[in-house]
Amino acid sequence: MSELTLPKEKTAILVMDCQNDIVHEDGKFGGHLTGGTMPRLIKEKNVLGNISALAAAGRTAHVPIIHVRHAYRSDYSDLLEHVKVFQVIKQMEALQDGTWGAEIHADLTPEPEDLVITKTRVSSFYASPLEAILNSQGRTHLVLTGIATDGVVEGTARDGTDRGYHIFIPEDCCAATTEEAHGVILGAALGGLTTVCTSDEVIRALA
Repeated sequence: MSELTLPKEKTAILVMDCQNDIVHEDGKFGGHLTGGTMPRLIKEKNVLGNISALAAAGRTAHVPIIHVRHAYRSDYSDLLEHVKVFQVIKQMEALQDGTWGAEIHADLTPEPEDLVITKTRVSSFYASPLEAILNSQGRTHLVLTGIATDGVVEGTARDGTDRGYHIFIPEDCCAATTEEAHGVILGAALGGLTTVCTSDEVIRALA
């Protein structure tokens, strides 16, 4: 397999939806929807550790780290009511801005030089400042990490590809509601649209 190539001056690393309500075993959303499976898979695969190592390599290479939060007003007036998964968020009073559940997990606490943006939809591009930030910095190659593979990663990858970005997904830096879903999404749905790789490959490309 050929070495992965990434132009550092055009690359950005996205850390998406790695918030307590989604990735923590005590979180309201992730544990409820998956019966605790997703937090367990995150731990078993060391997903947060892999993302942390990748982000550290990115900072060393002067590649911007952009944390994307999924959060809502306390009254959920900015939530899309007719979508089932969003209905569950509201019913559980999860991902309320200003709460522990909406905070980024402690293992991935942003550094002062990192950027943090907020969204209210699946894709990190929708109604967020992401594209304006990328355009202002000339970033055309995006490394996507986060939870879940069959949520924000897939949504952002499809949206980003349609917008003309080069998308790279290190498979050990994301997890899905099930291991089977993770494999199907990366192997079939996104295999032809993006470059699926590993965190070690990205770190070597940024060295």
